[in-house]
Amino acid sequence: MSALARRLHSWLVPLLLSALLLPWLSGGWSPAGGTTLMDLVPLGAPKPSVATGADANTTFEGKFELAKVRIQGIPVISVASPVTIDGRPVIHASSRASVIEGNLRALYDPNQICSFSERVSEWLLDQVLRGDSRVCAAFQRYGLERSGAPISLEVVRESNGLYQLAARLPGRVNPFPLLTVTKADAEINGARELALAQVWRRRLEDRINFARKVSAPDRLVRRWRLLLVLELLLAGLTAATVFLWNRMRQRIARLQRELREQRRADHRVELRLHVEQALAIAVLLLLICEAVLMLGLGVMAIPGQVPLGIELLLQPSYAVGKFLVVTAVTLLLRALTTFLLSQWALDVDVAQHELARRQQRYRSLVRVCHRLINVLGVLAVGLWILLDIPGVRSTSVSLVLAGGALLGALALVFQGLLRDFTAGLVMLLEDRYAIGDWIEVDDHEGEVIDVGLFSTQVRCLDQRVHILNNALIQQLRNHTKLRSGSLVTLLISHRQQDLETVFEVLSEEIDAFRRDPIWSARLIGEPVLRGVKRSTALGVHMQVLLITRVGEQWATEREFQRRALQALHRRGVQIADGLELMPSLPPADVR
Repeated sequence: MSALARRLHSWLVPLLLSALLLPWLSGGWSPAGGTTLMDLVPLGAPKPSVATGADANTTFEGKFELAKVRIQGIPVISVASPVTIDGRPVIHASSRASVIEGNLRALYDPNQICSFSERVSEWLLDQVLRGDSRVCAAFQRYGLERSGAPISLEVVRESNGLYQLAARLPGRVNPFPLLTVTKADAEINGARELALAQVWRRRLEDRINFARKVSAPDRLVRRWRLLLVLELLLAGLTAATVFLWNRMRQRIARLQRELREQRRADHRVELRLHVEQALAIAVLLLLICEAVLMLGLGVMAIPGQVPLGIELLLQPSYAVGKFLVVTAVTLLLRALTTFLLSQWALDVDVAQHELARRQQRYRSLVRVCHRLINVLGVLAVGLWILLDIPGVRSTSVSLVLAGGALLGALALVFQGLLRDFTAGLVMLLEDRYAIGDWIEVDDHEGEVIDVGLFSTQVRCLDQRVHILNNALIQQLRNHTKLRSGSLVTLLISHRQQDLETVFEVLSEEIDAFRRDPIWSARLIGEPVLRGVKRSTALGVHMQVLLITRVGEQWATEREFQRRALQALHRRGVQIADGLELMPSLPPADVR
């Protein structure tokens, strides 16, 4: 038992090294290794679990279904399958391409029959039992070995008259079958079966020998050494870029602090701040490109992943192009929205007060529409970039359903934001308030300075800004929608027995106020003397109604109340002062 423990301890280091190197030598960490045992089945034999239907590798031309056959990820030939009347091919071209790719992969990447865990398990078992099964041994597959030695292909005529491409391999009596040239292949390529078989033989032989050469262990080691040097250089450049970006962020923070500390605006400091911010954005984009470049070069170092690496390297340029396209569309939509809203706000066929209200709503609608277009633009460009990332578009239905479930969960988590968004849109459509309105919500009263998608900002008289969630605004008062008004209440003392004098004085002041050229311009209707509103212990409430233009009610109310009080004092009208409510002192208790 102790000897076995020492032996297992001596295997620990090789096991860890194999865990790091074998997946890269095998072309990836895929559990199935990319190709299974059934890929070795010739075309004449049935293959279980054949995928049906067209995929991204399949196209249709006329009555044929075409599929690409790749060697190390690069298309080399196209195979065809006839399509029947009901629109279904007898044997899908994608299934043929999958089988052929597995047969070809056995020639230049022969250790793909087993997964990484199976290879490690076989190696451990062989070490313990002193065996040599070599079923999952690295670089081997049924006598095929990974090396740069060239191999030759030949055309073999089958018993049914079709031509088959096969490989002559050392140590094998029978040729290794690769593919069969069908009548559909010959018809779609416009050649006879034998001529097409010869063309494909030469093409596949050149590509397979090249793949064997670049997949040889010595070539792979040289490639990874070169990759390591390039990755180290890029890592150093990325570290320098990160350092530069941090320094620029510090300078931006310092400039922003200087602007806050200065009492007046400094245009030179503002210009420097804008330049530094633009440079910081450029450096950040450079950092992203360097990270993508490192990832792309790392992927290209894996045999058969050169097309994927090139796609990754092109992603920044694609992203920039998509960003520019979406930005142009967004700017066009913003301009179109602004034009349409301006035409709506300047419509001369509506009443004057409605036209003024439309012009007031114009600012709120333009700002919210622009924000909504910006959000939709960001979502569109993000989704567009995400869908073009290699492997994302070809995700399975289960992943799509999982993504839908995740979106549902996020909608449940952020349902408050969705309520705020919906409430904000409803408030804008119903014109409950707009920027510039004076509203009263619960205990907050002030001017609306911003209407957002999720919240509304109100500046109160003390200049504090209250941010109200749109969904929480249930009841509000709008003091400045279309018109404004004020009820001026004057409290007359009960000692004033002649109320006709009060009516006369107020009527004279209303007439004089209406004829005043300055204050009459602020009125949109005749002031109304409503008379006695109520009688309380404090006095008699006399009310005057003033209907003014939007936002002019407070200044008009203060001016009219000043004039009315002066006139009442001149005529000797007694204003309630609350002295008659003071209780008289009880007589002294003399005993």
